[in-house]
Amino acid sequence: MSSRKFLAVVAATGALAALPACSSLEDPSQTDSARSASTVVSQTSSARPTLTESRLQPPPLQNEYTTQDRPEVVFDPCTWISDDAVSNAGFDPTSRRRGDDIVAEYTFLTCDFDGELRDLSINSGNVTWEEDQQKNGAHSEPLTVNGREALLVQDPQLKSVCSIHVRTRVGIVMFSSSRTDDGVMAGVQGCEGVLEIATALEPEIGAEN
Repeated sequence: MSSRKFLAVVAATGALAALPACSSLEDPSQTDSARSASTVVSQTSSARPTLTESRLQPPPLQNEYTTQDRPEVVFDPCTWISDDAVSNAGFDPTSRRRGDDIVAEYTFLTCDFDGELRDLSINSGNVTWEEDQQKNGAHSEPLTVNGREALLVQDPQLKSVCSIHVRTRVGIVMFSSSRTDDGVMAGVQGCEGVLEIATALEPEIGAEN
């Protein structure tokens, strides 16, 4: 799932295809008990709780490839979304893992989750809403998610993926989902349930974002 998503992001970023993805490394000194403490929280500079497990932390948001005129991504889907919200959306919180983060011309912070009928990849990026509409307008449908401006996106090049993009203060958050083998066997349709997933998780972004 994450590989299909990664191809879509790289297609949007053009020259980034040749750049290595940036991701955080797990601290080998972290104890097993600390690794399992996914509900432990601390306060961030934005006064929002964040999961502190080392393997979930985002990469640094500045490097030699970063475009300086774009705002930093604030909402990190791997550390800001609670286990309860993940469960309520129909996914296994213990499957939480960082995806293919990109910090370069554009920034995308990524988190992946597994579910019984669907898998989910969440991308929080600083491409503008207008850029997203320009790229996906031909295969998208406008809607709202909890009052937030959004798009239902069905990219013909990613036929197995259904995405809902929501607008944020610095860019977009993409909720991209594909059916598992069990989901296909159960008759789950391409975009069935994806709006409900986005609706359940959107409040985790925070009204300030």
